[in-house]
Amino acid sequence: MRVWLGVLGRACIEFLIILLLVSAAATAGLVELPSLPNFHTITLKAVESALELLPLAALLTIFLSFFSFETRMRSRSAGWLGLLVLGTLLFAVGIGMRRVPLLQEISSRQIGGASSSIQLILPGRAIQKDRAALWIGAYEKGEAIDAVGVDFGSDYPRLDYAPRAEVDPASGELDVQGRNYSAAASPPSYQPLAPELSMFSGSWIWDRLAAADREPLYVAFAMAGGFLLLALGLRFICRLTSWPLANALLAAAALAGLAILDAILSGPAVIERLEALASRLGLHLGGAFILAGLEALLGLTLSAVDLATAPRSPRRIDE
Repeated sequence: MRVWLGVLGRACIEFLIILLLVSAAATAGLVELPSLPNFHTITLKAVESALELLPLAALLTIFLSFFSFETRMRSRSAGWLGLLVLGTLLFAVGIGMRRVPLLQEISSRQIGGASSSIQLILPGRAIQKDRAALWIGAYEKGEAIDAVGVDFGSDYPRLDYAPRAEVDPASGELDVQGRNYSAAASPPSYQPLAPELSMFSGSWIWDRLAAADREPLYVAFAMAGGFLLLALGLRFICRLTSWPLANALLAAAALAGLAILDAILSGPAVIERLEALASRLGLHLGGAFILAGLEALLGLTLSAVDLATAPRSPRRIDE
């Protein structure tokens, strides 16, 4: 029991580390030229990324824990139960955190692109919006120093200059010789780490769980539960060969394949066919529940075969 709890506790620590790493990687895609986002914007994006990628971090932790439970636990059934408890804990925490009002507000502000304050262009750099350009030398007490604006809206562009101009904190606009210019920087853009996977956008398990934030809790738990049981069914990969490195590479490939398979099965065309098949069988269930049941059945079948046929490994440490 002590070994079981020790592996479980270490897995929770690994989850926190993995979550920090994947959140940092997602936040690293934040770019804005010619200026960089301020610390406040980066912090909000990091929190929003952590909330969004909680299921991914949980999945990575579970696959990593395959090897920990395999080598530390004598009983394969106890190891499978430990993975189930670990996955349930991680997914439950992730679903619960997404429903915390304060964190929901942060996430919605990031998704909507809103911010509590306007980010102004950096001093010494120009910005062009529509048919006007603006350059500001410095900021001092809510005022722009040496503001230079160019209006290209006429046949003969006009150059405006103001040694000091008050900046509206709500809109970022300022008056330069009777003309309004905007000193607000453009919203930061986020570059995906893997653009080639954008075709699955909205179908990943983390996207579907995020979309279920306004649904009853049992909907989100059903989706997460089916996916978790399917993931546990792939535990046999951690001992597929006698080479640990080969098993680790196979587990990484299986993890990617699992995420893509789940995204494909959750597509509109597949869900529509599953709902039609369920209706013919007299089951009036939503697509999310049908997919969760299908994944859970497949995962439990794989786990049962694995527990019944896998030989004991001599490398396992006794409790």
